Amino acid sequence: MNKILLTALLAASLSASAAQVLVGKPDDTLSARVSRSEPTLIRIEGHRVRRIFGAEGEFAVTADKEAGTAYLKPTTDKPTLSIFVSDENGRTWKLLLSVMDGPSDSITLKGRSVAGSGLPPGKDVARNQLIKRVLLSLQSDTEAEMEARVANEIVPLWTEALFVLTRVIDGPLKGEKYLLTNTSANAMVLDERELYRRQVIAISIAKPQLAPRETTEVFVISENPDE
Repeated sequence: MNKILLTALLAASLSASAAQVLVGKPDDTLSARVSRSEPTLIRIEGHRVRRIFGAEGEFAVTADKEAGTAYLKPTTDKPTLSIFVSDENGRTWKLLLSVMDGPSDSITLKGRSVAGSGLPPGKDVARNQLIKRVLLSLQSDTEAEMEARVANEIVPLWTEALFVLTRVIDGPLKGEKYLLTNTSANAMVLDERELYRRQVIAISIAKPQLAPRETTEVFVISENPDE
């Protein structure tokens, strides 16, 4: 009886700590979980992790160059994170990570070929490359790869926040940069999911927690219905 119980407990333990295997083509958005208190191992099956990037200040990355893997640890109290993971061939996956309390886990990415797509193996999907270009151009005020027009438009959001559109990139994907100010007397915790609307495909908040009168940059990328 004790042997049966021990076997059951061991199986449950192994199941709870099993690696997360995410299968998808580079322009898919894949979901996973990461530990809030411990580093999470990220690897790409058959390839090396070349870069992990997302909103600055939301996480720390430690690269294992010898193994071609990386360890990610959240540095924010946000419940979710959005990151991009690239391999040495330029393929990039977008991950939506749920930050959980508990022990760390590992994430393994596996590419899925698309029949009849005509895409050369090992090449990034053009749409995903465009998302990265738009985001980096919105973030850079001086060396932007894509031309942006200046705006100064107050957008209604919440009564306790001032939301101002400052830059716009037009094209197949529309990029918008906002300044969000906490106008209330209390601290404000921001969640990307509160800003999603129809046709939005990526949101990045530079500072997810704001003190009263504090301001952060918000980047929104969406499908452009006019293109």
